[in-house]
Amino acid sequence: MTTKESILFTLNKTFPNNLFEINVSACKLNISLNNKKFDFWINDWFNKKEIILSIIRSKLGKNKRIFGRNCEVKKVNKLLAETFLNQNHLLGFKTAYFKYALYNQQEIIAIATFSKGRKMNRLAANKRSFELISFCCKKGVSVTGGLSKLLKAFVTDLQPGDIMTYIDKDWSDGSSYLNLGFEIHSETESQSYVFDKINLEKYHLEKLPENIFILLQSNSQNSEIVKNSGNLKLVYTL
Repeated sequence: MTTKESILFTLNKTFPNNLFEINVSACKLNISLNNKKFDFWINDWFNKKEIILSIIRSKLGKNKRIFGRNCEVKKVNKLLAETFLNQNHLLGFKTAYFKYALYNQQEIIAIATFSKGRKMNRLAANKRSFELISFCCKKGVSVTGGLSKLLKAFVTDLQPGDIMTYIDKDWSDGSSYLNLGFEIHSETESQSYVFDKINLEKYHLEKLPENIFILLQSNSQNSEIVKNSGNLKLVYTL
């Protein structure tokens, strides 16, 4: 069974009665379904398959649904946030200063993390801009009103002037954030990576380890320069 056949088999088994169109390269997996398109790095499919399936399940409305009004917001420490995000977020944990979690029946089902405040010319002197660094729900779960409830708790505590965040255009159009009142500020250009086809790892083109730089310089067929789709920068003004 080829890689494409194996991926298609998994998708059809997980989502029966849905017609997937997929394209698999040495570096990326492109999925189309019901006018929805997703791009994932092929190494993420092999290493984080359950997270990818949960993302698709969420887009299709197939996740278990919990209402944010039935949840409690609590601040959590780095260990809890790091463990949860590494298990449930495609990009894993990123360093953050503020960490808020949604609990349902004493279980964490969603987490949002934020940066420290930054002074911005666009804001009043006594106001700060904060970055929403990460948000995700537990695999297989969608929380209606979950992000809204976490944002409300953060706003109550910190009184920010605005909150900004970046959306990965490979697998999200940011619509759920736009529905909450975020607005598109700008778009970042696609970033270039070197993809190691042997070890299925990607490296930022401007930060190459020496061995990957040598591999690229040798014009090896085992490496390829590839790009992502860039990001949307969104801002929620209070």
